[in-house]
Amino acid sequence: MSERRWSIGELARASGVTVRTLHHYDRIGLVRPRERTPAGHRRYTEADARRLYRVRTLCGLGLSLDEVAAVLRNAQDDLGSLRGLLTAQLADLESRAARLEESAQRLRGLLARLDGPDMPGPEQFLATLEPMPVDVRRYLSEAQLAAITEQAAKLGSDAIEQAKTEWLALFTRLRQHLLGGTPVDDPAVRELVASWREIAAAFHAGDLEAATSALWEDNRAGLGRELDERLGWSGPGSAAEVVDYLRKARAAGETGKDH
Repeated sequence: MSERRWSIGELARASGVTVRTLHHYDRIGLVRPRERTPAGHRRYTEADARRLYRVRTLCGLGLSLDEVAAVLRNAQDDLGSLRGLLTAQLADLESRAARLEESAQRLRGLLARLDGPDMPGPEQFLATLEPMPVDVRRYLSEAQLAAITEQAAKLGSDAIEQAKTEWLALFTRLRQHLLGGTPVDDPAVRELVASWREIAAAFHAGDLEAATSALWEDNRAGLGRELDERLGWSGPGSAAEVVDYLRKARAAGETGKDH
């Protein structure tokens, strides 16, 4: 029997990724079509489709594209390796389902209160929003959480909301530079890093900067995935990759100061 083939558009539709993403994967060597037509059009084989599944699943588990490439460099296209990846993806989906069910329970409770004679209080509506932001509390020690809470109280809610707005704008612009292939030592990227430092300085009292750096190192996959969900990002340029890009840019700036 002849093996199934996909054009780039067919594979994009079947897998839920964009054609642009597939072009990017081809360019960096993550998923390259094994065949081309006489006219030069890409044709993806069944093995290519399985490799795309591996790439998308590993990205979904929080790995950067560089890390995905390293994992797949010596990976075998066999039942054993696929079984391990399927098991990891299932565990991740079950964890997400548990969080969604918790949110659904909150909303059911709120809907039940609407059947009563009184309007639920605003704190009950706000409680349904708690799972939406990235919750770093479960990654922190009690001492670290207390230090961050104390610093936030000193800054005040207005300053915190302003910092969030500025942070999102900077993060988005860094992602654009990452996707555009801008070197980390480019002046435009350095300017963004300087602005980032100004925002971070207000929150990093004492040893908080070291604590947050360690927090990222220890929980990159989970935090990156939660950031992607919060920001609605998918495909190349994940939140974890943007943070890695930022850290490389900061390191490049420190190296430049030493010379």
